[in-house]
Amino acid sequence: MSKEVTKILTVVAGIGGIGFAIGTLIGWLFLSDTMEPWQFGLIFALVVLFLGLLGAAPLASRLFAGRS
Repeated sequence: MSKEVTKILTVVAGIGGIGFAIGTLIGWLFLSDTMEPWQFGLIFALVVLFLGLLGAAPLASRLFAGRS
């Protein structure tokens, strides 16, 4: 069971890391006057992580359905 959880969390964490990189790039290109680029990157990564967890929830429920 822990291998499945690790696999799901690894994918979600990778998505969050990519979200941070893209968010930092967006912040550097477009929002450098209003906030630091890494701040927007962090906000963007948190939103992407939340959406990734929401997307992984049906997969996790199918994997663990019927297990007690």
